[in-house]
Amino acid sequence: MTTPAEALGNKAGWIAARPVELGPGLPAIGGQEPVICAPLVARTPEEALEQFLRLAARKPDLIEVRLDYLEGLAPEQTVTLLQALHAAAPVPLLATFRRQEEGGARPLAETGRLAILYAALESGAIRLLDVELQTTSSARQELLSASRSHGVATIISYHNFEVTPAYPALVSTLKELAATGADIVKMAVYPRTPEDTLNLLAASQEARTTFLDRPLVTMAMGALGGFTRLAGPFFGSALSFAVGENSSAPGQLEIDVVRALWQNWQLRKA
Repeated sequence: MTTPAEALGNKAGWIAARPVELGPGLPAIGGQEPVICAPLVARTPEEALEQFLRLAARKPDLIEVRLDYLEGLAPEQTVTLLQALHAAAPVPLLATFRRQEEGGARPLAETGRLAILYAALESGAIRLLDVELQTTSSARQELLSASRSHGVATIISYHNFEVTPAYPALVSTLKELAATGADIVKMAVYPRTPEDTLNLLAASQEARTTFLDRPLVTMAMGALGGFTRLAGPFFGSALSFAVGENSSAPGQLEIDVVRALWQNWQLRKA
């Protein structure tokens, strides 16, 4: 009988992806094993450092620093904070400042948001930067270019907290994301019906088998979509966001739950 790991190993005809390395001893995003990313959601730099140390102890592969949750954050503070986190524990960092329209914690003028993202690059402390598709085209491409010049990999992301678009629109958006040239493509949608979750998984599979030559991260949010965070690797998704302390989106599961199930399915090494 074919095991889940063997089925995944066949990659179902997936196009070869260019994995994004996280560091020695860690699985690459888009490599042979799916990756666990824990969100860091804090209000102050002091709280962020304390939470980071607790998260690092739970051994996620990657920690996403949600900069939009930090109250009154300025570019200079961004550099100081990220460098402090980087020095505190050897866990790769993903820097994100989510637009409020896509689930961000607070409103901020686009110039201010971009300044914080550029400060994250200048810190020299991050391995990945999240760049949203809905950022204006010129600003988005300049940010992607700056990331490359700093040796920082990029995630181009699309979030819909209201609905799951129809299947053709999902595939079209994935193609639009891929066309930006970012290193990793991410899509998160909100399902209203069970069919929505199946459409997302099918669109993920189509992307990886027909046009996407880089790692993919997809998920359906909320209780209805929670299982996609576990089953995603069978359909081409290379990473799951899992809770260490505080969730950053509805439907995220505990790190230990994701790790245990993936190990039980032989998708991850013990």
